[in-house]
Amino acid sequence: MLIGALMEDDVSLIMSKLMEKGYTEAQIREKIRIKKESLMYDITTKGILSIIASEEGIALPGKEDLKIDSLKEGMKDVNVLGRVSRKYAPKEFTRDDGSQGVVLNVIVSDKTGEIAVVFWDENAVKCSETVNRGDIIKIIAGQVKGGMKGPQLYITSKSKIIINPEGVDESLLPDTSTITSLKYERTRVAELNPGDKFKGVRGTIAKLYSVFFYDGCPKCFKKMDAPQKGFCKHCKLEVTPIKVVILDIGLDDSTGFIRASFFKDKAEKVLGVTADQIYQGVKSYLEKGFNLKNAGEAYLSDNHYNLLGKEVLITGNVAENEFIGNVFQAHNIFEVDLEEEIEMVLDAIGKEI
Repeated sequence: MLIGALMEDDVSLIMSKLMEKGYTEAQIREKIRIKKESLMYDITTKGILSIIASEEGIALPGKEDLKIDSLKEGMKDVNVLGRVSRKYAPKEFTRDDGSQGVVLNVIVSDKTGEIAVVFWDENAVKCSETVNRGDIIKIIAGQVKGGMKGPQLYITSKSKIIINPEGVDESLLPDTSTITSLKYERTRVAELNPGDKFKGVRGTIAKLYSVFFYDGCPKCFKKMDAPQKGFCKHCKLEVTPIKVVILDIGLDDSTGFIRASFFKDKAEKVLGVTADQIYQGVKSYLEKGFNLKNAGEAYLSDNHYNLLGKEVLITGNVAENEFIGNVFQAHNIFEVDLEEEIEMVLDAIGKEI
């Protein structure tokens, strides 16, 4: 999808940059023709050049992609590259003049944060039909406005949208595994059984058990014998160990209670700090004479007590531990999105009717 036009100077710059990459003018025109035939929208030649420039890694002066956490209310003509993490249904509304409108919100994430991208009217309809969760989206010339939950990125008549542009380094974006996926079946704690896979549970953090760490291989994350640089017997490589974190919490959803275990970066995500920060925090209690289990408990109690009572959505598998019973092995954790929860309830009601 693409809206708006390039300035003539931008067109000349893109043509020049493409020729520097080895394209002839005839090849550029053929590239424009092929791209135009592949798109489902009527787009000007100038607009198609904008798409080609993005795919070829050509950044126009002053129009580089911004990180989401740098977006501030009032910014205009901003470019953002991100991944669609959530998409809501379009909503119809009536304007003060009596005309009908449509609005659609899509949540776009990069590795610095997320932002609601707001589409209006025809663009909202097109987006609802073409954009899916997990897609990479390039936003050109968006406008940042204030919203109830923070900054929002508005798509205006000047804006351009490119869905799944070519040549993107996906390592710069959140992995698709960090996005809530439909393959996770929503269920209740009381319905969980050992061996269950790809389950999603919404509940409240009711207990902070402890946090542990060990020296692990940075490649396979298996435990290593020493904290110094050494040989990983699993990877068969010489590596420098990293601190690998394991966090255990208790989750309650009113139908039952289950222990949930978070590993590595997921534990860091729950606590909002890095593994090294957790290690230093727990270490300070060890130096006071605490054993490892009690040090982890004290660290959580003193530093992350605010997590208690927080409602979250976790996804993962269920395993049975002979000593403590069922354990939810978490793949990920998300804040509860009330709008999405309402849509799920309405969908369920619709299926029952």
